[in-house]
Amino acid sequence: MSKLPKPIVFEDGAIPVTGGVIHYVSGGEGERTLVLLHKLGGWAAEWRWVMQILSTRMRIVALDLTGHGESKMDGVPPFIVTQEELAAHVMSALDTLGEKRIAIAGSSIGGCVGAVCAAFWPERVTSLITVGSAFAAGIARAKLQADAEKGIANGFFDVDENPMPRDPSYMERVFAMSNPAHMDEMTLSRRAAGRWIQPCARGVGLYDYISILPRIHAPVLIASGAKGNYGRFADDAIPLMKDARYEPIEGASAFPHQDKPEQTAVAVMSFLGV
Repeated sequence: MSKLPKPIVFEDGAIPVTGGVIHYVSGGEGERTLVLLHKLGGWAAEWRWVMQILSTRMRIVALDLTGHGESKMDGVPPFIVTQEELAAHVMSALDTLGEKRIAIAGSSIGGCVGAVCAAFWPERVTSLITVGSAFAAGIARAKLQADAEKGIANGFFDVDENPMPRDPSYMERVFAMSNPAHMDEMTLSRRAAGRWIQPCARGVGLYDYISILPRIHAPVLIASGAKGNYGRFADDAIPLMKDARYEPIEGASAFPHQDKPEQTAVAVMSFLGV
């Protein structure tokens, strides 16, 4: 009689980094390690459906970015959390876990942070997968304050920059989301990130990704949900990199790892060859 496959056990923990701790979830076995990074205002748990599939082929490490999920930082957030800070916390946590050579897959800001890691730690990042990430040149710093005030005036954040619940019609219009459970989870994950969302968003806005993309020599898959509007960033980004291609995930919102996990997992496994 054939044996049933051994169930995959995931563990979680917290790793000290400068200024706080980074939370992680890990599991699976294999010669390769894939690091999963979530969207702005998200958390590691949003990758859970994809993790169940991918962990049968490789080791998976999902991280809560600085100030998100269960990653807790000391004190109040600064006005700007730079992309370099987020990337350094990711790489520091991976050092502690003993993960020296890794592939990275990131959604939204997670893909942007992954690009910074790939550009500045080329000896460690073997492949990069971005899912609905916006690669653009940086905006003027002066505009950041105006945008912060606008976010409060429009009711997206309170006066202390805590996120306010988003109307479902907004999430459907902007992100092509249609699953109420995913909308509810976004509300919870944004609440957990709290005042760290806007400083991290400003770090994304300030950063000039176009200038670093030519430094990425690892193979890159730029994926996005076909129903979302992030695929447009691939046209400018792909020619700047040594080995990059684009793949839409049909029928998916801006967050295909949540609403189309099987298709997302297949795209990742095909790209990585596992």
